[in-house]
Amino acid sequence: MGNHLHLLIKVGTEELGKIFKHIGGRYGTQENRPPVSVKVRFDALLSSYFGESASNLRAVFDYCKKEPVVLLLDECDFIAKSRVATQDVGEVPRIVNMLLTLLDEYNAPGLVIATTNLKIQLDEALFRRFDDVIEIPMPQVEEREELLRMTLSAIPVDKGIDFLSIAEQMDGYSYANVVLTAQRAAKYSVLAGNKSVGIIYFKQAIAEGSKF
Repeated sequence: MGNHLHLLIKVGTEELGKIFKHIGGRYGTQENRPPVSVKVRFDALLSSYFGESASNLRAVFDYCKKEPVVLLLDECDFIAKSRVATQDVGEVPRIVNMLLTLLDEYNAPGLVIATTNLKIQLDEALFRRFDDVIEIPMPQVEEREELLRMTLSAIPVDKGIDFLSIAEQMDGYSYANVVLTAQRAAKYSVLAGNKSVGIIYFKQAIAEGSKF
């Protein structure tokens, strides 16, 4: 099911560092409203045209200089695996180098958060650009049970469904995979014409877990 999720945190200006104290208990804002959030998906950012991907990335960072922004670089390992481990000579190395440059220059009133499941394989040069690294372990059984309940809180389930027992069968699942499994169980129930989610659909969804 993959390794632990890691959040790589980089605070922009020192002043903003005093504002962004916590995220999920660690970084946040003293403002009444949350900051603007911008999400970058590298698989969508990459272009087959020479140099265009790097230009796209710079445009994102330029936009984020205009106001306090939380910039999320989602699954940055998509492009930032160790340059020692890859022999790619195409657009990916160029965009990695551009990302490193942009992070070096970053002093805007904002926060950059990168996510990765591949800490060991991630380019060390990228790690050095961030101020903090937070490891998010896989959810324990009680957390998986609660997440199942929350995901299906608006959906009827059969009486007697034992969420704890179901959660125990999901050892090693990430938070996202727990949610996806619950959603799959609900989908299978609807497709079968049932008005509530039964245990058979949870079993079917868990069996599909190998496709995560």
